[in-house]
Amino acid sequence: MSINSAYIDEKFVSDYKKTFGQTIQHAGTDMHIRVDPNRSLYDELDQRGLLERPRIPTGLGYNLIQDGQLGLAMFNRSPRFLAPGRYTFYSPFNHLVSTVSITDKLITLGNIQIVTINQGELGLSLRNGESILLDPGRYILTAPHIFKRSTPANAQYIELGTYRRITVPVGFVAVAFDIGKQIIIRPEDTETGPFETNSPTFLFDTKTGFQSVQLQVRELDELIVNTRDGITIIAKGLITYRIHEPRIAFMTVQDIHEAVKRAAEATLTSLFLNAAIDEIAPSAPAKFTENNTTSVTSVSEESNFNQHIRTAFLHDFSRKVKQWGIELQDLNIEKLEFDNSVKDLLRRRAQARVETATSLANMRSQTDIAMQQAEREKQQAQIRAEAEAYVIRTKADADFYAAERHAQAAKVLQEVPLSAQIELKKLDVEMIKATGDRTTFLPMNLHIGDIGMIDKQNNKIYFATNTVSNT
Repeated sequence: MSINSAYIDEKFVSDYKKTFGQTIQHAGTDMHIRVDPNRSLYDELDQRGLLERPRIPTGLGYNLIQDGQLGLAMFNRSPRFLAPGRYTFYSPFNHLVSTVSITDKLITLGNIQIVTINQGELGLSLRNGESILLDPGRYILTAPHIFKRSTPANAQYIELGTYRRITVPVGFVAVAFDIGKQIIIRPEDTETGPFETNSPTFLFDTKTGFQSVQLQVRELDELIVNTRDGITIIAKGLITYRIHEPRIAFMTVQDIHEAVKRAAEATLTSLFLNAAIDEIAPSAPAKFTENNTTSVTSVSEESNFNQHIRTAFLHDFSRKVKQWGIELQDLNIEKLEFDNSVKDLLRRRAQARVETATSLANMRSQTDIAMQQAEREKQQAQIRAEAEAYVIRTKADADFYAAERHAQAAKVLQEVPLSAQIELKKLDVEMIKATGDRTTFLPMNLHIGDIGMIDKQNNKIYFATNTVSNT
C-alpha cells in the first residue's frame, strides 16, 4: 500500500465503525437484567424469587430491617434479600450478612449484583468475557455476568474493557491505531455520534491521542550562532503555525510539533550563518524632517531584526513544512543579543550613516536651491525675450501701417490733380509757418513732382522741374 492510500479517509472511518461497532452490545433494553423503572426494587426481587418477607408478628424478631433498607442474608449458602421488618434466624445455616440502603449504587450478595447507573453515566459489565454496556437504570446481574465499573458518559474518551468510545472536540483530532493503520478522527466524524469500537487491537494514548489543530505558538530554543563576518549572536524566537492537514501531518511525522520546532531552529541558524551583522541587526536609520534636518531615533535590539531575514525564513520554512501538512503563520524574534564591542561598532556605523545622510541632505538642499534659482532666471529671460519680441513686432506693424498709408496717399496724389494742388497749398502753409516772418519766393510754375531742395544754412529753397516754361 502506498503512503497516499494509507491516509485514513472518511470512508475508512465509516467502514471501521460499521465493522467494529456492530459487536457492541447495550443492556439498556434487556429486561432480563434491567429493573422496570415503574416498579420498586422489593417487587422486582420478589418477582425473581430473591426476596424474603418477615413471617413473625410485627414487633418480634431479633434482626430489624428498616424501611428504605435491604437485608442481605444467606440461606443455606443461597443469597436472599430481606424486605423491611424483623427477622430471627433459627437455623445455623441461615444468617444475616449486612444491611444496606436500597439507593446504593452497587449491592453485592454472593453471585448477585444490584447495579445502579445514574443519568450521565455509562457502565460496563462482562458476561463470559463479552463486554456489555449498561445505560442509565438499575440492573440485577447474576454471575457469570458481573459489573466492572462506570464512567461519566460525557467523557471525551471512554475505555470499558475492549469497548472504546471517542468524542472529538472542535479544534482537535484524535490519533489512534488499529489493524496496522493510523486512524485520524476529526470532529466532523463524530457529528452523528461518538466513534465507537469493540476491537481488541485498538490503541489510543490518552496523553497524546488528542492533538490540537488550532493555532500553535511554540518557543524556540536559544541559538548561539556565528554570523558570516564572524560575530557571535544569541537569538531566541517564537513561531506561529497550525496543522492544516492533520491526516498528512500525523502520518508523515511521528512527533509533528517537535519536528516543526527543530526544523525552525535549523532554518533560522542557517540564515544567521549566511548573513552579515548589518543584515541581522542594522543600525538605527536616520529620519528627515520637513526642513531636511536629520534626527536619529533609538531602536532596541529586539526591533532591529531585519525584515529580510524574517521574510527569508517564512519563505524557506513554509515550503518545507507545507509537505508535512503545516501552515506557517509568523516568526517573532524575542531576543537578539551580541557583545558590547559589536554594539560600539554598530553605533559608530550608525553615526557614520547619520553624517553621510546629513551631507547628502545638505547637498540635496543646495542642489534644490540652485535649480530653483536657475528656473527663476530662465523664466525671467523668457519674459524679457517675449517683451522685446512684442515691441519689435509692434514697431514693425506700425512702420508697415505708415508705409501703407504713404503709398495710398501718393497714389491718390498722382491720380487726382485737385488733391495734388491741395497738398501743395498745405505744404506752402507749413513752409510759411516754419519760416516765420521771412519771405519765401516760390516760382509760379511749380508742379507736383518737381524736385525741391531746402538750404537751411541760407534759408533758401530751390526747385527743379522737368517742365520748361515759355515765359
